[in-house]
Amino acid sequence: MDQTERVQSSLFSLQTPVLYGEYLLVMNPDEKVSNDVTYAKKKLAEIIGNYPGKQSRPHISIVSFFANPLFEESVIEGLRGSLKGRIRSSFIWLQDYGCMHSAGSVYIQPKPLSYFTTIIKAIYPALKLCSAIDKKRKLHFYYEPHITIAKGMNKKNTDKVWEVFKDKKYESKFIADALILLRKDAENEGNYKVVAEFKL
Repeated sequence: MDQTERVQSSLFSLQTPVLYGEYLLVMNPDEKVSNDVTYAKKKLAEIIGNYPGKQSRPHISIVSFFANPLFEESVIEGLRGSLKGRIRSSFIWLQDYGCMHSAGSVYIQPKPLSYFTTIIKAIYPALKLCSAIDKKRKLHFYYEPHITIAKGMNKKNTDKVWEVFKDKKYESKFIADALILLRKDAENEGNYKVVAEFKL
């Protein structure tokens, strides 16, 4: 083997690193609830000023994971097959605000919790077996679903915000009729974009 052949062989043997995309499966509330949450975010900003996540679209996270975008279709088909016939549309009820001081977050908790647990149980096997998913990083399932108003606040701001929100009453509901798969990577300049929708 001459030098040229050795160089070509070496180049051929090099493995191109996989550029994994960050995926997030979410449930989006209807327009009325989204407007209510946006208003709450604005009121919070009046208390502590601008904060990370203020502009984020209201949603309920189901699972996040990293996967190879080149094989994205296998992820989509795996999720679609898991949901079809197993998960149906349902009313989601929202009531009052909650606070997780350790995470510096204020949120609205959706009910019933069992509905979200059923979704996770349905999609878990397909995601666990999907070869496109980065197995070196854990699948992050959200077993305590919530609509975030703010997160990552320091203790002072968390206490200040919760003092205002703890006695506020809020009740609403919406029909969960779809789940949305989002992807964030360098191609999207660090922003999530919709790659699939699963009708329930």
